[in-house]
Order: sequence, then C-alpha cells, then structure tokens
Amino acid sequence: MTDKTERNSTKLNLEAQRLSASDSPFPKETYKTIPDLDHHQKAEKKLEDGLCDLLSHCVFCMVISDAVKNSNMVREKVDMSEEGADEKMLGAGEEEQQKLAKKEEVKFISGDQQNGDAKIDIGAIDKTFTGLTKEELMKYANDPFWIRLRWFLFICFWGLWAGMLVGAVLIIIYAPKCAAPEPLSWWKQGPLVKIDTPTPDNIQIEGIKGLGVKGVIYEVPADETYNIGSDPAISDALKKLAASFAAYGINLIVDLTPNFVSRGDPLFQKALNNPDVRSAFVTREGHQVPNNWLSLVNGSAWTNEGNLIFLQQFGHDRFDLQLNDPVALTKLKGVLKEVVSLGAKGIRLANTKHFIVDRELKDNVPSNNPNYDHTQYGFWTHAHTTYQDGLGDLLYDLKAYVHNITNSEGFLAASDDIDRPEVYMSSRGVQSLDMIQLGRVTNLLANSTSADHIYRELQNVWKSTVETGKHFWLQWNYVKQELLQQITISEYNIFLQLIPGVPVFNVDASKAKAEDYSTEAFHKIRTSPSYMHGSFDLYRDVNSTVIGYSRTKSGNPGFFVVFNPTEQYVNANFSNVVGIAEELTVHTLSTNYNATDVAVKGKVSSSSIPVSRYSAIILTYVPKA
Repeated sequence: MTDKTERNSTKLNLEAQRLSASDSPFPKETYKTIPDLDHHQKAEKKLEDGLCDLLSHCVFCMVISDAVKNSNMVREKVDMSEEGADEKMLGAGEEEQQKLAKKEEVKFISGDQQNGDAKIDIGAIDKTFTGLTKEELMKYANDPFWIRLRWFLFICFWGLWAGMLVGAVLIIIYAPKCAAPEPLSWWKQGPLVKIDTPTPDNIQIEGIKGLGVKGVIYEVPADETYNIGSDPAISDALKKLAASFAAYGINLIVDLTPNFVSRGDPLFQKALNNPDVRSAFVTREGHQVPNNWLSLVNGSAWTNEGNLIFLQQFGHDRFDLQLNDPVALTKLKGVLKEVVSLGAKGIRLANTKHFIVDRELKDNVPSNNPNYDHTQYGFWTHAHTTYQDGLGDLLYDLKAYVHNITNSEGFLAASDDIDRPEVYMSSRGVQSLDMIQLGRVTNLLANSTSADHIYRELQNVWKSTVETGKHFWLQWNYVKQELLQQITISEYNIFLQLIPGVPVFNVDASKAKAEDYSTEAFHKIRTSPSYMHGSFDLYRDVNSTVIGYSRTKSGNPGFFVVFNPTEQYVNANFSNVVGIAEELTVHTLSTNYNATDVAVKGKVSSSSIPVSRYSAIILTYVPKA
C-alpha cells in the first residue's frame, strides 16, 4: 500500500513539473504531495487499495485537465524563471488571464476517513434568474390587485387602438384636399367670334352656333359709346342681342371706344362753362396751339372752342377725355355698368394706349420713319400721348370694377394691338387687363413668312407676356380670309388654336364652313388638361425649315403641332423635342396637306414627319417621363 501511495504522489509531482516546463507568462503552478498516512491508518486503507488506485488515476486526469483550462485547483505560484521553463502555455493571453482569475477555485479534499471517499469542492455556482414558474404565477391569478391591473391595461390598449383609428379617419376627412386645377374661364376657353350687326338673322346665329364659340363680340359705333343708357335704341339693341345668344350658351362681349365724347355730349357742354368738370378734358385757355401733336387722321390735334382749345386726336368733333381724371373715370364706369346690366359678360376697350396724355403738353419728336412727312401721324413718336405712366393702375382699377359688377364672371380686355405689354402692369406688379392682343404673329402667319421669323416673333411674344410673370391671356385676332396668301383658313386655324390664348374669329367666320375651323375636334383639345393646364414649348426642326410646338401635361396625352410655311415638301425631324415619343399618331390634317401614306389615326416617326407645302398637322403622343 505504501508503494502505491508513493507511486501516486510521484506521478502527481512529475505531471506538475511537466506542465511547469511551459514558458507561459503565467506564474508556474506546482502541486504538493499529499502526506503519507500514519501507520495505524494504513491498515484501515488496505481494503481500499484497488479503488484508490483507480480513483487516483481518474481524479488525476480530471484535476490536471481542469488545472490547465481553468486553474481551479489549489496551486502555488512560482516564478517560472526559477525553474528554467522554456515552453509557453498555448492561447493564454492577457484576456484569458483575467478570465481565469475570476473563476471559482476547485479544491481536491480528503473524504470520509471511514470509507476513503474523495471529494471535490468547486465553490459557489452563480444561478441565472429565470422568472417565476407557472405555479408561482397562478398564485396571483385571482388576486384583486392584479385583476384590476390586467383590466386597466386591457382597456388602455384597446382604447388607444380605437383612438388611433378614429384619428386616422378624422385626418382623412378633414385634412385639406389637394385642389384640383380650376377649369379655364369661358372667355379663356373660347373661341370668340366677331359680328357686325346688333340684329343677326337666324342664318347667322346658326352659323355662329356651328363654330362652337363661347362668346360673340359686337363693336358699338365709336361715337355711340357714351350714348349707351341715354339712347333707348342702342340699349334695346344690346339687350336683345345678348338674349338671342344666351339661349345657346353664348355670351355677349361688347367693344367700346371710351377715348372721346362728341360735341353733343352733356359733359362736354357742361365743361364749356364749368371749370370744375373741365379737368375731364385736355384743354387750355386761349387760341394758341400748345404743341406739335397731330391727330390720327393727320393734321393738328387741337381745335378752338370759344376761348378754349381742346385736344381731339380721333378726328373732328371728337374731344379727348383724360381718363385718369375722376370726372372722366366716373363717366366711363357708368357706361360699363350699363353695358353689364343689358346682359354683356365681357368688355373690350379700344385705344387703351391713349387713355392718358402728358399734362405738360410737351412736343413729340420725329420717329425718323422715311415713309411719312411731318404732316402725317406716322412721322412722330407720340411719346407724350401714348403709354403714359399710370396707365397700368388706371386699367387695373377698371378691371376690378368689371369683375365686381359681373360677380367675377366677366372680363376686361383690350380690343386692339399693343406694342408695349410691360406698360399694362399695375404698380403692384399685377396685369391690368384680363386679355391683351398682339397681332404680329397672326399677320406673319397670314403672309406665310419663314418658320424662323415666326419662331422668333412668337418666342418674343411669349417671353414678354407670360414667361416674365405677367401672365396675360392672349387674343389671337384672325385676319380676313381674303388676306391669307399661300395658306387657307384651315392651316391658319390649326396653328393658332392650340397656342395659349383665345382665337378671335373674324366676322366672315359665320359664313364659312364649320369644317374649315374643325370646331368639334378643337373643342376636345382645348378642354383637355394638356391645353388648359399644360406646358407650351416652341421648336424648330433640326434644319429650321418648319415650326412646331408641344402642349403637354404629366399623365395626359401630349399634342404636337407642325406648320410648314414653305413651298417645299419636308420630312421634318423633331426628335430633339423634350419628352416626345418615337412614334406619333395623326390627329388632324389641314386642307393643304397631301402627303401620301399619311392619314388620321395613322402613325409617323418623330424623326421624319412628312409635311407638304403650306400645310399643318396635329399629332398626339404619350410623353416620355
């Protein structure tokens, strides 16, 4: 038994020394030999030799393994340099040392002396909290406090759920809606047509109905403008005219010439003797002509009346009103109110650039136009009788007045061409009229001018009236058909119908064939989102031979109009158009269009659109994103 004990002790020492041979940075670990038992104890262990031998080997393996991995046996720390160790412990870094230092000790202790059992003490083991068991929880299931708490949380959860649901519904109902684009006013949708009589017969009315117009324009004779309301014949004629078209949903528009009054006008007669109302006119005391101003019919613009001299730019016995004067303005507003009361929904004013003249009466300067001499109106610049400061504010005041008396259903516009649209802005930067008229484009189109010339002119008009923020709605005043040179009314109409603005048909339109104006087809286009709220972009083909423009709005079919003002057949390449599709569908062909293999609803390529001489075509497509 003694030999076995010694052998076991020797094994422990040898194994410990072998492990200590490592050159690990940890302190060397050695294990003490278990002291021999006393002589009288050896006898008691005799029967246990076999078991102890086996147990010693098992415990030895287990302890050594644990000692290497976890340092959990009782150990002595010895400086490894003293023993000359030359091997390092594998995988034992600084982090591992810290982990090992925190481990609980494992002690190999002597067991019961009676039976020789060996015991291992591994210290206290941390236990992780795993919560209450089901049996423990059920103890509180019927506790009144927890029952009330559960009901409270249950009600709060579903209450919050219901609140969120109700809130979402209320947000949907009461949240501000995205305003749908407003449709264009009736006078913007157009077209409009002029008539030359206050008593049209049934044939004329039927012809006008066939054009699909929104309004008819009747021009009151210039000398009768201020007789409206005082002359029953004029008033009755306007009232009947409005009623005859109202039955067909067509509104009456009246053209007025408010620049002057005739000799028999009560205001003029009163001004001859009453200085208080004389400010409504441009006048001076005496007989001497104050400046070199000429009338529109040539000759001096001044006339003597007694001891007074009056301005009359528009001819004999037509005495100019200074319309920014309160007396003259009140007279004009009275006429506007009377016209509206007779059934008119729109009013156009003539000669608006002459409404104000320079009160200092300075001389005009020559225009250096070689086509006129100094006795003719065209020789002078008229810088002091046209486009004066304050014109924009005056017209804005009149526009607001018309909107008020028509409940915002009517409009106020100019009936003649203007050259300086920037003057028609109020001092607040707002356009002073609902519509203005620029005739340069329509005249160029009628004369079949080159595409490049039409392009530049239309671009200038667009920039001066829309892109600069003025937002005027344009009137496209049609010329008489006999003035068209190479093109017909069909080409003229196709090109002008889809440009932003309202077409104003001439008086001869009611006598023409409705198909020449393609009224039904254009009505559908002009009421489409692409026209009413879409963009307008002007183009020339890659060779600048033909002109075209697009009308597009996202999510809607686009329209592309092409006009060839030349005498040559052209395959126009418009592949440079932004967003244009490779393939286009033919919508409308003009009268002069005779290209073969092209028909309505047919397909053409955007890079090769066939356009015959002096013709026009409307195409539709799906714009690219």
